[in-house]
Amino acid sequence: MFRRLQSGLPNDPVFPSDLQKLGYFINEKDEIRNIQNPKQYFHFFLSKNERVNELQREALNSATRSIVAERLENLGLRLIRLPLGQEATDRHVPIFASSDLKSKKRIIILFYEQQQDLGILSYRIICGKGGINHGSVVNMVKFIQSTHCSPDSQDSPGIILANMGQLRWWRRGKKALTQNSWYTIPSKSLVDPCYQFDPKLNTVPGHEDSAQHVNYMFNHVIEELTDPEAVIDIIGVASGAYQVSWFLDDEKNWDKWNSRIAAFASVATYFTADQINNQKFKDWLVQRGRAYILSEEPCNSFLADAGGSKHTQPLGCPTFSLGESYYAEAMLPNGYETIINWFNEVAQSPNYANPTMVYTEAEATTKINEPTN
Repeated sequence: MFRRLQSGLPNDPVFPSDLQKLGYFINEKDEIRNIQNPKQYFHFFLSKNERVNELQREALNSATRSIVAERLENLGLRLIRLPLGQEATDRHVPIFASSDLKSKKRIIILFYEQQQDLGILSYRIICGKGGINHGSVVNMVKFIQSTHCSPDSQDSPGIILANMGQLRWWRRGKKALTQNSWYTIPSKSLVDPCYQFDPKLNTVPGHEDSAQHVNYMFNHVIEELTDPEAVIDIIGVASGAYQVSWFLDDEKNWDKWNSRIAAFASVATYFTADQINNQKFKDWLVQRGRAYILSEEPCNSFLADAGGSKHTQPLGCPTFSLGESYYAEAMLPNGYETIINWFNEVAQSPNYANPTMVYTEAEATTKINEPTN
C-alpha cells in the first residue's frame, strides 16, 4: 500500500491582490482589461483546475474591493466596524456610512444581497462591460450626493451601506468574508478541503446571520449614529429586501420604526404579500413601498399593483421594471436613478402616497390616476 506524504502534495497557489501583478489594468472607460491584450476582459479559465481559477478570481476581486473602498472614502464615506467600537483586529463586520451622518436629516440605507461583498453590486459588471464604478456603489453614491434631502434643504441625503454578505470571520486573516471568499481561504495544499466553518468561532456576535445583521443595523447603527429626527429611505435587494421585510413585519419593530421610514424600494425580492402578517405594515407598504423585478419592459414600467397580475406575483406594493430581464445583480446598477428619483419624489411631500395605478392585461397599458389632496 502506498501513501502520499503531505510534502508531496501540490502547493495551494497564491495570487497577488494587485491588478497589475495579475496582468490587468483599468482603461479610460473604467473597465478592467488584460495588459497583453487590451481588448480582453478578465479571463477566468486560467487553468483546468477549478480551485486555481477560483483563487485567481478572488485575488482580482480583492483588488477591486480595495479600489472601491478607496473611492468611497474619497467621496466622504467612512468605514465603521460592527459591533460599534471594535478595533481592526477584533471580530467585526465592516460597513460604510457618510462621515457626517449625524447631521443628515434624511438617510438612504442599502441592504444588498448576501452573496456580494461590501460596496460591490456586480462582479459581472466590474470584470466586464460597464466597469468598476458602474458595477459597485460608487456611481450610486455620487448620484445620491448630487440630490437634496428636501425642498427646504440643499444638503444631500446621508448614506449607509449595510453588509449582508461578509458575515463569516476568518480568524487568521482577521477579516470578514462572504461565503464565496471563505472557500478561497489558503489550504495546506491544492487538494486539501477548505477551512471548516465553526458557527461559534467564525461569526461576529450580533451578526451571526443576515437577519441579525438587519436587526443590529436598525437598533444600533441607525439608532445610535443618526439624528433621531432623520427620516429613512430603504433599498433592499434580494435577500436584503427579504430580511428587511421580515424585520418590519414584526409588530414590535414596526411600532418603533414606522414614523421614521419614508419609503421602501424592494428589488428582486422573494417576500410576497401572503407572508405579511402585520396589517399596519401591509397598509403602509401599499402607499410607500415599491417593488422592482426582472422584466423586459422599459425601466420604471408599471407591472402590477399590490395584488399582483396574471404574470406578476403579489408583492404587497406596486411593482415596476428596472429594465433588466436576466440578472438580478444588474438591476440596481442600471436602475438606481429610478429608485432615488422616487425617493426624492416622496421627500417632496410628507403626505405622499403612491398614485392609483391600473395595469390592463389585454391592452398592456398603464393608467395612472394621481391622488386628490
